[in-house]
Amino acid sequence: MGMVVAILVLASSTSIMSTDMYSPSLPDLQAVFDTDATRVQLTISLNLLAFGLAQLVHGPLSDRFGRRPVLLVSLLAVAALSLACAAATTIDQLIVARVLLGLAAAAEAVIGLAIIKDLYDEREQVRALALLGMVIAVAPAVAPILGGFLHVRFGWESNFYVIASMALVSFACVWRLLPESTEPDRDALRPRRVLSGYRTLLRNREFVVHAAMLGMALGLIFVFVTGAPFVLIQNHGIAPDRFGWYQASIVVTFFLGSLTASRLADRWDGERMLNTGIRVILVGAVVLCTVLLTPLETPVRLTGAYTIMTFGMGLLFASAPSRALRSIQGRAGTASALLSGIEQTIAGLAAIAISLLFDGTSRPMAWVTLVLALSLLGLMRAASGSIRSAPKR
Repeated sequence: MGMVVAILVLASSTSIMSTDMYSPSLPDLQAVFDTDATRVQLTISLNLLAFGLAQLVHGPLSDRFGRRPVLLVSLLAVAALSLACAAATTIDQLIVARVLLGLAAAAEAVIGLAIIKDLYDEREQVRALALLGMVIAVAPAVAPILGGFLHVRFGWESNFYVIASMALVSFACVWRLLPESTEPDRDALRPRRVLSGYRTLLRNREFVVHAAMLGMALGLIFVFVTGAPFVLIQNHGIAPDRFGWYQASIVVTFFLGSLTASRLADRWDGERMLNTGIRVILVGAVVLCTVLLTPLETPVRLTGAYTIMTFGMGLLFASAPSRALRSIQGRAGTASALLSGIEQTIAGLAAIAISLLFDGTSRPMAWVTLVLALSLLGLMRAASGSIRSAPKR
């Protein structure tokens, strides 16, 4: 398990860091490209939406051609498109390059989940996902810290040169060390079969509810990634090369939540772990909305509320994927694609909402957080009702 997870961490970290490594540069990009904050924020929010939608394609592709080939092509594309981002001379060019980068980088997320589904049973999946969550948590913690350092000393373009280099290193490791985990299915890309597979999954209540839970939780993170650079850097005067430390704090608590999930995996069942995680997230959301909608707002209090939520997310992200996939037989790539696609698309829409509602204050972050938290509460109740009403075997 260790070698496979380590390789998946390396590839997935490259994908994750491509989304927010340059976030400390966002306020300065307004001047660089002579544009407004909304268009600059679209370079992240549209990237995240493309990231989510593209997974619906990468999953069936990996079922048809195997996990390794699709992952290798994706990593090469990430390297090339990162260089295209660095070469952009207008905000429109950067937006287009970022959308294409999201389409390419999406493969890492869905294929990693499919490989875990291929190789391990449900209990082992919880352990693998918790371990993956712990280690991958380092990537978004390090990314904005490194990004702020690079921005101040070498310019915003240097972030994308680093991502391109990471993609090439990941390509070499996957090529040399990652085994194929599935037998290619020649019929996997037939349109009727793909649509039939997705239709069947969308009729699976348990699958859809848990996928939506992941989307709401990830959306809460994307609210921070999209909105916090402007709130903290512009409104509170945090230096770009110090912003990363605030984001790192919320990722550290996600790491601790994932570590807790890993240690509880043998004693708690998936439902208990999931519901505990959601309750912790809801407490953090209430604290965050209170801070953002009152004179209590400070950088420390804002990030402190987020640390409560991200600790709960460590429990949720370790348990919800396996509960979504436990009723799925075969075509793990397609199932993982739709799972990640729903998750990332909901989160991407949350990021777009922050971009479109941006008014120079932190209020949009509070309102979008409130909507996501209430949705998560409703989904938890729907999942509990589904379990109670399920026929006994």
